[in-house]
Amino acid sequence: MKILLIHSDGVEVVKNKEATSKPQEFPQGVIKMEGLILIAYVSVEDQDTYDTSLIARQGAGVIEDAIIQITNFPEKIREKNEEIREYNKKVQNGKIKGSERNLVELIKDRSMYHVDKILVYPWAHLSKFLSNEENAMEVCPKIADLLEEKGIEARFSPFGWYKSFKINCIGHEVAEMYRDVKLAIKPEEQVKNSIFKVITDKGKEIDIEFDEEHKFLPLKEIKDEDFNLFLKSELGSRKIDKAVEPAHIKVMKEFELVDFDQNSDKGNLLWYSKGVIMKNLIRNLVEDRIIDYGAILIDTPIMYTVKNKKLTAQTARFPARSYWVESGKDRFLLRYASDFLLFYLFSQMNLKPQYFPLRAYEYEQYDFRREQEGELSGLRRLRGFIMPDMHTLCKDMNSSIAEFKKQYELIKSLEKDLGIESYVIFRATKEFYEKNKDWIIDLIKTEKRPALLELWEERYYYYVLKFERNVLSAQNRSATLATNQIDVESSLEFMRDNDGVERQKYNIFFTDTDGHIKHPIILHNSPTGGLERVLWGLIESAIRNKQKIVPGFRTWLSPIQVRILTVSDDQNEYAEKILEIINGEEFRADFDDREETLGKKIRQSEIEWIPYTIIIGKKEQTNNTISIRKRLINKPFGSKNQTCEQYSDKGLDTLLDMLEEDSRGFPRYKLPKPFRKYSTKIFFRK
Repeated sequence: MKILLIHSDGVEVVKNKEATSKPQEFPQGVIKMEGLILIAYVSVEDQDTYDTSLIARQGAGVIEDAIIQITNFPEKIREKNEEIREYNKKVQNGKIKGSERNLVELIKDRSMYHVDKILVYPWAHLSKFLSNEENAMEVCPKIADLLEEKGIEARFSPFGWYKSFKINCIGHEVAEMYRDVKLAIKPEEQVKNSIFKVITDKGKEIDIEFDEEHKFLPLKEIKDEDFNLFLKSELGSRKIDKAVEPAHIKVMKEFELVDFDQNSDKGNLLWYSKGVIMKNLIRNLVEDRIIDYGAILIDTPIMYTVKNKKLTAQTARFPARSYWVESGKDRFLLRYASDFLLFYLFSQMNLKPQYFPLRAYEYEQYDFRREQEGELSGLRRLRGFIMPDMHTLCKDMNSSIAEFKKQYELIKSLEKDLGIESYVIFRATKEFYEKNKDWIIDLIKTEKRPALLELWEERYYYYVLKFERNVLSAQNRSATLATNQIDVESSLEFMRDNDGVERQKYNIFFTDTDGHIKHPIILHNSPTGGLERVLWGLIESAIRNKQKIVPGFRTWLSPIQVRILTVSDDQNEYAEKILEIINGEEFRADFDDREETLGKKIRQSEIEWIPYTIIIGKKEQTNNTISIRKRLINKPFGSKNQTCEQYSDKGLDTLLDMLEEDSRGFPRYKLPKPFRKYSTKIFFRK
C-alpha cells in the first residue's frame, strides 16, 4: 500500500462519471469537508488484498502517526529552540567556540498544526502494481471505520468514479508526507522471558545469573576462558566497535579471495578466482555429504510473485528488508531463503507416508536481505549471500527428534571437515526441554566442552527447539554458522495471528496410514550456515588464535595447496616438470619463479598460509627429489616456534601421498592455468 498524505484547509470532491463496471455507491455525489483536513490518498497494491482488514489496520495506524506528527510539530520546534538558546548562551559566555545559531520559526501559525478530520481517498496513481481484485475497494472504507473507532472523524471517497476535487494544501513543514506500507502478518505476541543455563561437558546444569543492570555474572565453575568470552558475547552487549575493522577483511583482500564492489549495493560481494575455488569446494563438500545423507536436490527461482496468496502468507511475516524487482507490469520479491517456493512445491505434491523423512537440499547461490547499512559487517552480515539449506518433512515429533539427532552429527562432521571449532547453543521451551533433556545433554557431552542453554516459558517463535553452532571472532564477538530447528507451527491445524485470523501456515499435508490428513513437522537445517560466514569463521578463528595455533586453511580447502620454490634459475626447468605433475594429479600448485631470494619466497609462502612449500636446489635437482615444508595448520607451533615440519631430499611420491592423505574424501578443484606461475599470475588488486 502506498499513501500520500496532504494536510489541507478544507476539501471538496465531486462525482463525475463511472470509472469501473462496479463502482461503490456515491448517492450524494459531493463530499465537502471544512476545517483542517488530512487527506490520505491510498493505492492498494497486489499483495494487500490477501487480507484487507490487516492492511487497513496498518494504513489506519500510519494515518494516526501522521496526525501525531503534525500535532506535535510545534512542540518539537519549541524544544529545538530551547536547545539553540542554551547553545547560544554557552557561545556568549565563552564556554564553547562557534557562532550563534538562529532560532527556528514555524512556517504557519501554531493553530494550523492540527487535524480536524480525515478523508481517505482511493488513488491509483501512487503505484503501478495495483491490486485488480474486487476486495481492493474494501480497504478505504475499512480504514475510515477504524479511525472512527479511535474517535477520529473520518470519511472515505467512494471507489470506481472519475472525480474532480479541490484541496488547499496548508504548506507547512509536514503538510505533505508519503508512506510505503508493507503487508505484515504478525504471529500472536509472546513475552520472551528467558532463563539461561550452562550445561557442562559432564552434563551438569549451572544457572546463569545477572546483576541489577542485567549484566552477565561470570561463572566461577567454568575455567575455559574462551567459553566465558563466548558467554559474554552472547549474554552481554551485542555492540561492536565500528572503529575497529573486523580482522578478516584485511586477509580476504590481501589473499585476493573476496572484496567489496563500489558499483553494487553495499553488502554484495565480488569473488576473485581463489575465493571462487574455496566457495565451490565448500559447495561440493556439503552437497556430497547431503546426498550421501539421503537428501533430494532442489533449485528454486531467486524471485517470486506476491500475487500467489500462499506465498504472501509466508512472505508477509517478514515484510522488512526486501529487495523488489520489476518486470513489465508485475513485480517480484528477491528471496532471502528457499523456504517460500520450496514449501509451495511441497503444498502441491501428493506426499506419501513412505516419503518421510523427506529431506530436500538447496544450495542457494543467491539470497538477498536488505540489512540496515549500520549492520553490515564484512563477510559476517551481508545483503547478498549464499546459503546451503536443507528442509526435512517429518511425520511426527518422535521421528523429528530421531532425525534431529542424526542431523546434529551431520553438522558436527561438516564443521570438523571444514576446520571450524564452534560453541553450541540450545534454545527451547521449558516444556520441551524437560521432556527431552536426557538426549539433549547426551549430545552436549559429545562436544567435550560446555554449551549454552536458553529456555522460555512459552514458545514465542515457530520452533520448540533450536540448535546453533557459533564461532568467536578476533574481537571476541560470536556469530551463528550452522543451525537446526524443529518447526511445530507447520504441523498445526491453524495458527492465529494478532488480528485473530486463523490460517494453516504452509498448507503442506499428507494422508497417513491411518487415513487421517496430517501436517508434517519441518526441520530447518542450514548445515554450515551462510557460505560467506563460513569463510568469516575460518579467517577470524585463525587470526584470533594465531599466537598459539598456526593459522591456515585445511589442505583440501586451500586455494593454493603447494608452492614450488627454487634456489636459482638453474632449477626452473625441473620445477616446471614438478608443477605439471602435481596439477595433473588435480592438486593445486604454483611456482614462484620471481627473481627473489629464497628467504623472501619462503616468507611469502608463510604469509599466504600455503600448506606445502617445496624447495628445489642443486642437490634435489641432481637426486631427482624435493625438500618439503609442511605447514602445521591448526596445530600448536613447534618447540622453537616453527610453523612447519621439514622433510629433506624426498621423492615426489612422498608429497603426493601427503596430499592424497589430506584430500581423501574431499572434493578436488583445478587451479586455473594463469595462477600456476608467478610470471603469469593475475593480480586483481593494485
